[in-house]
Formats: sequence, C-alpha cells, structure tokens
Amino acid sequence: MKNTILSFLIITSLVTKAQSVKEKIADKRFNNLEFVSASEMYEELSRSKHPKIKYYVRAGESNLNMGDYRKAQVYYDKAYSNTGMTDQDLYNYYQVLKYNSNYGKATEVFSKINDNQYKLIRDNLAQKKLVIEDLKKDSSNYVLKKLSINSDEGDFCPYVVNNEMYFLSSRRNTSVAGRKYGWDDSYYLDVYKGYIEGTDVLNAHAVKEGLKTKVHEGPICFTKDGNTQYITRNNFIKNKYQKAKDGRVNLKIFSRKKEGEGWGEWTEFPFNSDEYSCGHPAISGDGKTIYFVSDMPGTLGLTDVWVSNFENNSWTKPTNLGQSVNSEGREMFPQLFEDEVLFYASDGKVGLGGLDIFYTVPAEDSYFEAQNLGYPVNSQFDDFGFYARTTTTGYITSNRGGTTKDDIYSFVAKRPIISSAINLIVKDNLSKEIIPNATVVLIDETGKPVYEAKSDDNGEIKLNVLPGKDYKLKANKDGYKESVGVIKEADIASLANTKKEVLVEKKIIGLLGLIADADDLSPIEGVKVTITDAFTQKEFMSFTTDKDGDFRHIYKDKKVGDDLSYMVKMEKEGYLTKIQPVDITIKKEGYVLLHDYLNTKMYKIKLGADIGKVVDLNPIYFDLGKAVVRPDAKIELEKIVQLLTQNPSITIELSSHSDCRGGAAGNLALSDRRAKASAGYVISKGVSPLRIYGKGYGETKLINDCKCEGAVVVPCSEEQHAQNRRTEFKIVKIKS
Repeated sequence: MKNTILSFLIITSLVTKAQSVKEKIADKRFNNLEFVSASEMYEELSRSKHPKIKYYVRAGESNLNMGDYRKAQVYYDKAYSNTGMTDQDLYNYYQVLKYNSNYGKATEVFSKINDNQYKLIRDNLAQKKLVIEDLKKDSSNYVLKKLSINSDEGDFCPYVVNNEMYFLSSRRNTSVAGRKYGWDDSYYLDVYKGYIEGTDVLNAHAVKEGLKTKVHEGPICFTKDGNTQYITRNNFIKNKYQKAKDGRVNLKIFSRKKEGEGWGEWTEFPFNSDEYSCGHPAISGDGKTIYFVSDMPGTLGLTDVWVSNFENNSWTKPTNLGQSVNSEGREMFPQLFEDEVLFYASDGKVGLGGLDIFYTVPAEDSYFEAQNLGYPVNSQFDDFGFYARTTTTGYITSNRGGTTKDDIYSFVAKRPIISSAINLIVKDNLSKEIIPNATVVLIDETGKPVYEAKSDDNGEIKLNVLPGKDYKLKANKDGYKESVGVIKEADIASLANTKKEVLVEKKIIGLLGLIADADDLSPIEGVKVTITDAFTQKEFMSFTTDKDGDFRHIYKDKKVGDDLSYMVKMEKEGYLTKIQPVDITIKKEGYVLLHDYLNTKMYKIKLGADIGKVVDLNPIYFDLGKAVVRPDAKIELEKIVQLLTQNPSITIELSSHSDCRGGAAGNLALSDRRAKASAGYVISKGVSPLRIYGKGYGETKLINDCKCEGAVVVPCSEEQHAQNRRTEFKIVKIKS
C-alpha cells in the first residue's frame, strides 16, 4: 500500500637478490601482521622492473587491513590487470571496491570468483539482492509480533504520541464515500489512531480533526510538545490537483499549530514545489530540524533524505544527507529517535531485499555510513516505517505476511539495537590527570574522519557513533604525542553509561631502563641504580626499580642532538654488582632506552657462575709461547678488578685453557703460567690473593670434540680450536 505514496516519488534512475631479501623480510612482517611496514616494502617491490603479482596483492591486502581502502584499491587495480589472483584475493578486492562505493566494478570482480566460492552472495547478486551473513547474526535478538489493529488493507508508518499510535491505513475511507485510488484499486490513505495497551494496540479509528481530504494523507509527525503537526499530502489545493509540467501530481509537506483546543490552518513547507515532491517529514523535538524525502534537484538517486533547520524564523535551504545515507535507489520514511538517531528505509543500500531499514547519526559535517538493522527486522520483503520507543522496543512496517499489503509489527530486542553516544575522557598516560581541550578524531572503517571534538574542562567528550563496526580514535594536544586507540564494536553499547579513557603521552625527553634477570629475563624489583656523570664524576641520578624492573627520568634541560655520557651502577643483594660506562646521543623525543645501549641484565651470585660474562670481557690474548700479560689483556683484567672490588663476598678461580695442538704437558704448563700471571695482575691492583687464584687446565677441558692425540683425532677448523683457547672466571666461594 506504500506504493500509493511511493509512486509520486519515483523518477528516472541516475547512471553511475636484494629484492629476494626484501621480499623475505616483507613476507615475515606480513605474516606477523605488521601491515604498515609490510605495505611499504611490498609497495617498493611493486615498483621494481619485474614485479610479482604477489607484491600488488599483498600491498593491497596490507592497506585493506590498515583501513586505507583507497590506497588498497590502487594496488588491487594493478593486480587485477594481470593474472594469478586467488579467489581470496578477488574477494578482498571486491570488498575494497564496495568500501569505495565502486559497486559496478565490485560486481564485475565478484563474477571472476570461482563458482564454488561464496555461493550465497553470488545467488543474491544474480537477483540484484545481496545477503550478508552479518545481517542475520543477531536474528535471535528480536521478537516480532503482528499488531491486532492491522486490517485486510495496507497499514503502515506508526507514530506514537504519549500512549496513542497514529498510523496510515487504506482501510475503507468513511469520509469520502469510500473513494478508491485507481493505482491499485485501494482506498485513499487516511490517518488512523489506536491506543497502546501492553504489547498491542487497540481501538483503531479514523482521525478527522482536519486530516480528511479527497486524496492521500500521511505520514504524520509531531513536535515533542504536541503543539505542531506535520503531514504529507498530494498536491491538492482548493479541491484541485496542482500538476507538474510533466503532468505528475507531486507530494507536499504541510504543518499546523495548536490554537486553543483546536488546530490552526495548514501552511506549506517553503521548499515545496509543483515540479518535485517533498514528503515523509520527521521533525526534531524542538521543531527546529526537519528531515524529509524529496526528488528535488541535487538528488543522488530516485529519492533522497534531506534536512533543513529553522533559523531566524525561517527554514534554511535543504541539504542532501549525502552518499553515506543516500544511494542511487530510493531512500524514504525517515524517523528520528531521541533527536540523534535517524532511521529510514532504502532499496539502494546493501540489504536483504526490497526496502530495508537503516539508521545513521550525525558526524562532523556529514553523517555516518548508514547501518542495516539486520534480520529479522529486515527481511527479503519490504521493511520500512520504523518507530523506536526505546533502544529495545518499537514498531516496524512490513509486507512479509505473504501478501502485498503492509502490516505493523511490534518488536522487542534482548539487547539495544543502537548506541547513539559514547563517552570518552582524555587523560595523561602517566599522571592520569585529565586533559582539557584535547582534539579527538573518530575514524571509520574507510579511513575517513567522521567526527571531531575537543575535550571539555573535565577532559570529557561525547561522540555519536554507529554500532556494528570498529572505530579508530586519534587524540592530539599541543605538547603531547598523537595518541591512537580503537573502539571495539563489542564495547560501544557499554560506553553509553561508562567512560573510555583516551591516554595521551607528553612530548618529553627522558631516560628509561629495564633491569632483568640474566637467567630467565624476568624483571627485577628493588635494584638500586646509580648514574654518575662520566665527566664530572658526580652522582646526579639514583633510582630503585619497581615491580616491572624499570626506572625512568624526564629531563628538563635536554634536547634532540644532545650527548649523554654516564657511569651506571646496578646493585641488589644476591646479584653481582655492575658498573658500566655508556655514551648516548639523543636522536628523537621520548624515552632513551638505556637497555638498548648497555647490558642491564643482572646475574645471581652462585657457585660456578662465570663472571666473565657479566662484565662482557673481550678475549684475553698472550704472545705465542709466552705468559706475560699484554696491555690489551690488562684492560680486560681491570674489569675483573672492578667487579671483585664491588662484590667483596665472592672468590674466583681464573682458569686458562688451551686447544689440543702441541704437547699436552706443554699446554698444561703454559696455560697454568698464563692463569697465574693474569691472577697476579689482578692481585697487584689491590685484590686479596685469598679472593682470586689462577689455574691452568691446558687441553684437559675442551668444550668441543677437537682432540689432537689419542686413539681418535678429530680434524677441526681454526674457529673450533679458538673456542677451546679461553679464560674463565668462575665463582668458587661465596662469603655469607
């Protein structure tokens, strides 16, 4: 029966080998889901002389995963001009084209996919319908019930005022002698009213009160106070049809105000025209914003949803809601919920068939991409005339009953079907102080910024969002780094009553170190870290690591390019104390990671531990056949002197080992002389001879199978022999 209204809105449709290494690295990053770097590498590879189709496809897929759909299409376009795309690649390309509103090319690409793949989508595309499983994922969320006020004729477009339901019906028109409309031999539409009782609506009757004419009436809506009424009517003025140049009788919007106990005269909406239709008004509670349907110049398709605002005692020039809401098809029957959520019907958006119900909310300078309410609110039939009483209850119109007649259904949802707002609060990531006047940008799945706002004096922001998708958040403020976060689809409903923290980090130059156990790399709490300036020899920083094993310092007088030169001492009972020099050039803002410049692993004091590993000793060398400590060896032995001085509880054995070449007795004697000479040097620096002694083992403790004598002789490389020529400093005693 809605066709009696739709017929006036239909117009003509609008037509519309270094490379190998780099590839391996790119593949690894891609497989690790590091799409930013992977995309850069594949993009560079795609510009080589002989690019593989893989480079284009993976550049496209990486950008798809990052949400840069325009850029993804550039590379999929290149891949598509070649051969070798898999079904999965083609499907990803198809999705990218849909994101970019390239529906014609999307259909073409989809047709290239193997017939055995995506049968459900293919079958519905062939019928000019696209069924997506996501639209049915919440099918158990709704319970629908057909109302008893329905008649054998068309009943649709419910509108609730207090506890009364207004609706349109083509049931017998008693006011004009049962005149019928020639389009489908149905009665002219009139406004009816029933009374809501529980889950049903009863006692329906025609509303007179100036709502009866010889032509169609409705849909109807009211301002929140009930004092202003808007309605759609045929262009029928003073008992005469007003026709367009092409002979059509279009629709117009009329309004009237309460006057005492009755109503005043009807007045035309100022943008009505004989040459196009304006209808299906939806008015905001304060009466200052009106949404309506029209095919006026500037319409994208057959009919679009438009908006006008009441300013300075007049309505502003209507604005088309744009492609995020409208399509090349029909958009109609808009309805507002809480002045924020706009519901409407469309057959030009991806849906389950016929008219489907969608909804959107305002975004920055535009509207969010409309969302399909899914099954069973929508079906393979026409579904429209949506009215929400709450986020979980309301009414819809549908002709799913097996006839061409429309009926009104109530619905109850187990979970909210919409979430019109989320609450954010911007805070400093360290101090957790609120951050006022921070700019937060909401970015949709296409990578398009859809809303921008600033945090108030309490650091808070309220954003209108559509559920059913993830969003990226970017927060900016002078003196802070850009913060990037995500609002997950599953969290949207809960954020209507709670606040999501958006944490921002100050632009700083600082020092951060992480102390870990050398054995298992677990963080060590309670390590005293003392930092001394290498030039002045003055201690100027001291920390104790927290439970995460780290410490940090923020500089007030450093900038990018400055040099740092420190002696860093780390000490904790039960661990070997370490003092290490470090030289750093500050390359960028943020924290300098001390553990990237020196070894901040600490070793437990335990018998048998080789402390040579603790101080990162270089190999100690002797001249051929000699046992005199060389100058380069003295540098390394000084590290042992320092470590023993810092750790007075330990005694070590300095052991010298040789490879198997030469006589075993000679190797043993030479290694013993070298060990004692090395230990003697350490003792000469003030270390007690009771805390270190040297001992040579010759070739008796080879660490590999490089044997030169005996029944089995193993040929070895110079590198393998070198592994056996070593000096070790093992803890042999711990003083309690």
